Parts: sequence; C-alpha cells; structure tokens
Amino acid sequence: MSARHCDRHDPLGTDLDGVLTNEESGFDLKSLWCEEGRIVEEFVMEQPIPPYLFAFAVGELGFREVGPRTRVYSEAVDGVLDAAAREFAGTEEMIRQAESLFGEYEWERFDLLVLPPSFPYGGMENPRMVFLTPTVIKGDASGAQIVAHELAHSWTGNLITNKNNEHFWLNEGFTTYAERRIIEVVQGEDIAALTIGNGWRGLNEEVERFKDNMEYTKLKNNQEGVHPDEMYSRVPYEKGFQFLWRIEHQIGRPAFDEFLKKYIATFKFKSIDTGIFLDFLKANVHGIEKDIDLQLWTEGTGIPPDAHEPVSNLYIKITSLANDFKLGRIPREDEVASWKGQEWELYLKNLPRAVEPSQVLALDARYRLSESKDYDVKVGFLQLAISSRCRDYYGEVEKTLKEVGRMRYLRPLYSDLVQGPGNEEDKILAERVFAEARECYHPIAQGVIEAIFAKHV
Repeated sequence: MSARHCDRHDPLGTDLDGVLTNEESGFDLKSLWCEEGRIVEEFVMEQPIPPYLFAFAVGELGFREVGPRTRVYSEAVDGVLDAAAREFAGTEEMIRQAESLFGEYEWERFDLLVLPPSFPYGGMENPRMVFLTPTVIKGDASGAQIVAHELAHSWTGNLITNKNNEHFWLNEGFTTYAERRIIEVVQGEDIAALTIGNGWRGLNEEVERFKDNMEYTKLKNNQEGVHPDEMYSRVPYEKGFQFLWRIEHQIGRPAFDEFLKKYIATFKFKSIDTGIFLDFLKANVHGIEKDIDLQLWTEGTGIPPDAHEPVSNLYIKITSLANDFKLGRIPREDEVASWKGQEWELYLKNLPRAVEPSQVLALDARYRLSESKDYDVKVGFLQLAISSRCRDYYGEVEKTLKEVGRMRYLRPLYSDLVQGPGNEEDKILAERVFAEARECYHPIAQGVIEAIFAKHV
C-alpha cells in the first residue's frame, strides 16, 4: 500500500515498470519513483486478515536468521538480538510440529520482532511477523512458549477469528489449547502439565479478582458499554482451554484431533461466534450436549465443576513441596536441581499468600529468586515479599516496575502494593513509582494502573 499516488517513472523520465519481490518478508514489494524524487513502497499480501492484525514495524532493526521461514528482528541494543536468536532457535521445529497437528502453515513467513520494554503484552500475533516483549528472553529457551502461543494463532485467531470481542475465547481458548499441544510434542508432557497447572492457578486468581462482577468470568459475555481493557483477563485463555480440554477428555484425543482439523478447514479465513462453533461441535460430535453442559461452559459464571487440574509426577512433586513450605521447610537443592522458570513459577503460585518475612528471606538466601532473569519467577517472588510485608525487597520491586512495561507484571505488583488495609506506606510507594515511571509505560498499561489506583487508593 502507498500513502500517495505517483507516476511510475524516475525524475529522469526512465520507465520503471519492474517489480521487486521481497521474498524475505513474504510480501510482494513494489518500489516506485515519485516525481519529487521520493520512493513509495507498495506491499501486497494475498491472505485476508481482520483489521486488528494489521501493524507496522518501523525502526533501525537488525536481524538474525534462525530458520528457513524465520528471522528474529530487534533494535541492536544490549545484546538483545543475539539472545533472542538463541532463545528462539527451535522455532522451525515448532512450525513443523504445529503443521502436523493443525494443517499447513498458510502465511509463508513466521518472523519475530522483539520490541522495547514498554510493549504491554507478552506477544501479538500479527501474521508473518509476531511482536514480542523482551521479557520472553529468559536464557533457557523457555521463552519459546510465548512463541508457541503466537504461532498457534496462525491457525486459531488469524485463520479463524472471533466475530467480536464478546467471543474472544474462540481466539484465545483455542490458541492456548493449541500452544500446549505444541509444547507437549516439543518439550514433553511434564512441561505441558506445568503450563496447564500455572494456567489453572491463574484462572482461579481471575475468578477471585472478578468476584464482584462475575459476568467477566463467562466465555460468551456481554461487553456493551464496557471498555475491553477493563475485563481483559486470563479467563478466555484458561477457561476456554479447560472447555476444549474437557471435550478432548470426553471423546478422546484422536477424535478431537480429527474434529479440530475439520473445524480449521471449514472456517479458515472466516469470522465466527460461539453459536456457530457450538452448532458445528454438535453436528460433528454427536450427543456431546448430553455429556457436557455446553451452555454452562459458555454462558455460566466461574469455573464449571468438571474442569480440573493436570496430573503429572512433576506437577504433584512441585505442589507437594509448596505445601511443605507452609510448614517451614524450604526445598533441598537436590530436589530443585533441574528446575527452570516454569517449575519455580508453579511453586511460587502454590505458596500461601503471605508468610513470615523470615521465610521469604530464607528462601531467597538459598535460591536468589529476587535476582532471576525470568520475570515470571522474579515477580512471583516479589509478590510473596509484598504480601508478607518483607520490605527488604521493596527496592527490587521499584526497580522492576521501572524496567518492565508488560502488564502481566505491572498489574499484580501495583495491585499487591495498594490492596488491603493498613498499608499506607506501600500505597505511597506505588504512587511515587508510577509518577516517575508513567511516561515509560504504554498508554494501555497507564490506563490499567490508573484504574487500580482509582479502585484502591
């Protein structure tokens, strides 16, 4: 597309009808001379997309090749580009595995752009070039799970899109399910179970957060007069996942895989709503409405009784060690020697909301969680420190709030600082840090934090 029309000739009058094809970007690129000596670039992409997936990436960007269909792009600062290339080196294998599960990848390229820290989300699934927060670069390749999620959107969300935001779960619930299937194949069943376990804990936290407005815990919900950011949460992701997982358990994985491929082939490049999905489900899985309460799952509030936690030896071990912490026992080093970020994240999510400050200090003295390069671990630990009023870590809380812009971390840290009675000192800290860091946050993040303050301060 071009910003203005110009004749196809250069200032010297030479005819320039040639077309330059930029195969690396996956776009048909035409370079046109304008009379004023400017060049207009026209990009052509044949596949239709909904408007929310249209995005520009502009800047002084470098890149690294990490696969035949994938480049990693970023500004060439602080070693981010090389670190990202290492983190996402397995992307091509994920694409191949996803194709075996869901069908052909329809978008030619799958490039990755690591954005500045102010980017408020973990990732955005723009076709051909996914946008990512730098916080997904964790140093142990576990950040590739965000890539798996955005890759899964290439089928569920980008190929089949929710008709409007009231059916958002059709994008995110399906994509969360697809992401975990990819992870299971690439990283194993135990790691997939950890992601399900972390999601289960997150779903329960969101239902508690929305206890005063349970409409927000429905899959199909009424958003008339509601700002989308107000009700944005993990509910469509995790409750949507649980719904599809429940169907899989009911009919068996082979049958569900067959259903999923047919669903994608039937509705690709279309927008649908919950009713269309349910009609398709009932038409292709006969009698499913007798085995599963479809209306309860899609229009009911809270978590249905037939949702459930994952079961794996590693998951049980981690939750058991978290229960031991309640009795004052810190895990031995041999018990956690193989743990990476996800194991620690699950462990921290299963700890009591508040413990004695001495326990927080002892845990960190042994494992230095406050210094983790994995923000899911670091923020999880800092939340424990805040809720336990262990003020030794408030300097690290402030530092973290000033160096990240991802709402996944800003929302819980600011919320924990300002919630509850008798913590005026914490509220003052939160307001000061926000005043100092505000201009470094994306406007969406600014609005979310201001809403937290409006409710609790």
